[in-house]
Amino acid sequence: MESLRGLTSSPASAYDELVTGQKSIRYHWQGILSVIRSLPGGLGERVESARRQLAESGATVNLLDDRAAPRWSLDPLPFVITPDEWSMIESGVIQRARLLDSVLADLYGPQTLLRQRLVPPMLVHANRHFLRPCRVVDGATPAHRLGHYAVDLVRLGDGRWHVLADHTELPSGIAYALEMRRVLARSLPEAFRSIPVRHLRPFVDRWHDSLLALAPAGIDKPNVAVLTPGSLSATYFEHVYLSRALGVPLVEGGDLVARDGDVSIKTLAGLRPVHMLLRRLDSSFADPLELRADSALGITGLVETTRSGRIALANALGSGLAETPALVPFLEKLSDHLLGQKLELPSLDVWWLGEPAALAFALANIDLMIVRPCLGQDREPIVVGMLDPPERAALLARIRVHPGQFVAQYPVAPSLSPKWDGNSLAPAAVVLRVFACAEGSSYRVLPGGLAREPSGDTCLRSLGRLNGILKDVWVLTEDSADMQLPPARRFHQLAVERAGGADLQSRVADNLYWLGRYIERLDGDARLLRTTVNRIAQGAVGPRDAIELRLLGRQLGNTNLMPQGAALSAPESAAFQHGLATVAAENRGLSTTLDSIHRLTSAMRDRFSVDMITAVGPGMAELRQGLLAARGNLDPLLAALDDIVRFVAVLSGLAQENMTRGTGWRFLDLGRRLERAQYVAASALGAFAQSPIDWDAAMRLALELCDSTITYRTRYLGQLQPAPVLDLVMLDDSNPRSLVFQLRAIEQHLEYLGHASGVHVPPLPQTFVEDIEGAVRQFAGDERAWRHEGLALAMLRDIAAEAERRLEKLSEAITRAYFSHVAAAQTVGSSAIGSPTA
Repeated sequence: MESLRGLTSSPASAYDELVTGQKSIRYHWQGILSVIRSLPGGLGERVESARRQLAESGATVNLLDDRAAPRWSLDPLPFVITPDEWSMIESGVIQRARLLDSVLADLYGPQTLLRQRLVPPMLVHANRHFLRPCRVVDGATPAHRLGHYAVDLVRLGDGRWHVLADHTELPSGIAYALEMRRVLARSLPEAFRSIPVRHLRPFVDRWHDSLLALAPAGIDKPNVAVLTPGSLSATYFEHVYLSRALGVPLVEGGDLVARDGDVSIKTLAGLRPVHMLLRRLDSSFADPLELRADSALGITGLVETTRSGRIALANALGSGLAETPALVPFLEKLSDHLLGQKLELPSLDVWWLGEPAALAFALANIDLMIVRPCLGQDREPIVVGMLDPPERAALLARIRVHPGQFVAQYPVAPSLSPKWDGNSLAPAAVVLRVFACAEGSSYRVLPGGLAREPSGDTCLRSLGRLNGILKDVWVLTEDSADMQLPPARRFHQLAVERAGGADLQSRVADNLYWLGRYIERLDGDARLLRTTVNRIAQGAVGPRDAIELRLLGRQLGNTNLMPQGAALSAPESAAFQHGLATVAAENRGLSTTLDSIHRLTSAMRDRFSVDMITAVGPGMAELRQGLLAARGNLDPLLAALDDIVRFVAVLSGLAQENMTRGTGWRFLDLGRRLERAQYVAASALGAFAQSPIDWDAAMRLALELCDSTITYRTRYLGQLQPAPVLDLVMLDDSNPRSLVFQLRAIEQHLEYLGHASGVHVPPLPQTFVEDIEGAVRQFAGDERAWRHEGLALAMLRDIAAEAERRLEKLSEAITRAYFSHVAAAQTVGSSAIGSPTA
């Protein structure tokens, strides 16, 4: 391969991972380089394939945000480690995890380290990450405060690995490592067939078992969940991924309640206890009662339940205390005191300026050093040599006033590893992140991890974030003896369940219900607009088209798809044409509905199959781009509307074929049926409600908007009459677009949900269907009766208004019964339509 020629050793100040001092390629890199040389189409196509897969899975952006730039990019060239070197790293990481776990256990317990002056009190009591309410003196102490752990490592010029940073609060990155491995295995299968790389999956299986073991004692079948702050989190992809990989539910603070000393998930059927939370929510937001009072993300009373030992968290609240770089200078003595061992993985030289000697040394060498705040939220490094004189003077003044709030250290030159720059291989600095989880009294290390190319002026910047360029870490194995197999599990006896019960969180049910409504609303709006644009795009507007367009314009105005003034203008006028050109605007129905679908699919990523996620993400992006490109031009708008209708059909088909018919699917389909019922009533009856001059126009629109033209033509050979038209779109329960079909489906869903949850919401009464039948019968008699007399049209208008009112009341009743759990307001002696009954 041409790009491999000319690779030379790196500068003497940095260790070269690929090339030795004799300018030869290290043996453990030769396998992957040989594979790259042999690729028939080169590495470029494989890279694009891998990056496309990551984008489709949502790994590189914040969920399905089709307008966000990628947060990180994949380097397809992995970071390769030999078995001997990995064994040394693994042992050092386990030791460091045990040490930090012991430190946290003491500082949140007896605090003997403070009394023995092994840890300065300021590093604890002045540290914003130390949460006093989480200290346990006489309660149940957790088996591990550090349930899982991540550490950033750098290799210095002497070839030794050093610890750059510890991550004990919310260690992130495992899901990205697993996803990158999956993608690379598909994009570079030749490499995995020829290079012996240790597998990652057994670690996840053992992690699941370790979480069960961390649950409070005395519980036979502990329930585990992943606690997330929600879809707005930058690492929400990881939360969803871990929930799926570990086979446990994903919950938000609003899904949980602390009551009578226990924490439970709020479901449709009541409270379901949870005993172990894999926490992805910052500690300070976890309990508004005892921590941050302004938090809307936590669970009121959670701290008390952790103190009493009724629930376990990984990691325990307040674990971020061990992340402070000010603790680094004391770890060597702490390791000797707590473990009776010397540190196997040395830390970088760090000076805590709260000590007079360290302060004097740092001030004497300040222009060569990097200064970092160490006790507050901000820990971003300050490269003193790059400051302007006023900034330097201000920093020195701050240090002299509050020296204990800063640490100082020399710049770090990480080792250099090869990366793919798009055309060839080039050296780049690399930081290695390694992960561990608690197992028994020790820890187990993921045989791999993440390698990151640091960005900015120092590798100390943005230590807790995953951005820039990431790569997979391959740990080589010499023989099959090094391979880890999943543990043999002892299975608990579980009762067989079918069709899903009512264990769905109320929040998720609410989101699924409204997702169904917005999907159907998008489809209805697109069909209404497409019907309109089709008539305009044909050229000159004829008399029949003008009548139909006036009827369509009124509906476009009522649904906020066009400005009301433009919608009521003559179809051939410039105002109508301009209004139609603005339907793709950001503040119009199509865009706002797309935004709502995007928000809800983002929040419920864990509820959908990979195929659905893959369809939604790119599909949403293409729809939005199509609408933006269609502004002011009818032909692209028509194509964009066709794409929307097809997108909804694909999404509906995937939901129909891939979702189990449990409560989740029921709420999704319930939302769709209720929204479609409103649309059918408005579109089918709306065309008749304006006393049209030409009845043929009203009938054609009713059939077209309800997608029933072909059925009518086949059944009645194309002869238009109001009675059969209205029967087909309103009463025919074999037509999936008819109003009665929706009402029957709604009735079935409500009956199922009532049995599953014990909360019953009555559907629309049969008398309402009889009223529709009575109105339709008015059109089955003499033509003069319905064409010239007002009774038939008046009945249709009443039915349309009644349908809108009853369906809106039904939606409110569903919301009260299943989502907000608020009883309906009633007047004495009256009964609200659609009020829930228990």
